[in-house]
Amino acid sequence: MDKSQIINYWDKRAGTFSQNKQDELESAHAQKWINEIQHIVPVIKGKRILDIGTGAGFLAILCRQQGAAVTGIDLSTDMIIAAQSNSQKFKQDVNFQIMDAEHLEFKDDTFDVVIARNVTWLLPNTRTAYQEWLRVLKSGGKLINVDADYGKDSFESYQAISSNHAHHTLGEQMLSESEAIKQSLEINHLPRPQTDIDILSALGYQHIHLDTNIYQRIYHKEDAFYNPTPIFLISVTKH
Repeated sequence: MDKSQIINYWDKRAGTFSQNKQDELESAHAQKWINEIQHIVPVIKGKRILDIGTGAGFLAILCRQQGAAVTGIDLSTDMIIAAQSNSQKFKQDVNFQIMDAEHLEFKDDTFDVVIARNVTWLLPNTRTAYQEWLRVLKSGGKLINVDADYGKDSFESYQAISSNHAHHTLGEQMLSESEAIKQSLEINHLPRPQTDIDILSALGYQHIHLDTNIYQRIYHKEDAFYNPTPIFLISVTKH
């Protein structure tokens, strides 16, 4: 998979995606996400957090508001520009960098927490990504990955959901392009979250926390932020 196609797609989506994340930061969803993170990391203040695939900076800004020292990375230049703009809008100092989630430019044992939300389905090399994310975690640090088995659904069918949903701003061409990218990646043809659990197990992690009820807590009603594909949360503690 040529990552330039993925980058180009998200560069094109940056504007509308950023507006949606601004709205989400000002909604009840923001506190819901903080609650989920605090289930895994009760005290966020003072933690060094890496937000993988930060997009327009939603989780990075949320964690910074809670007093964490946050770095957010994304491979899309336009997304990083949007994230920087959003952090200024919300008056939060976040270190945003253009970086590949599969090839992190950080030293071993740098962060207390590594978070990814809706990122793994876009990565050609899932095992490599997990290895990298765990590498930069400190001993005792927490990895939190939230994603979904998007391979089971068609993004083009998202047009059927409520009219105020973000996907209605994309148009058929962008939805089709997103679907093509998804279908080109191996992870989206494998069962999830079982594939993720198998990878983490192979990397030596036996105590893997899987939460599939997060979907009901976050997306119990169809609104502008609704995700029709059930998300899951996986977390592990680095040895």
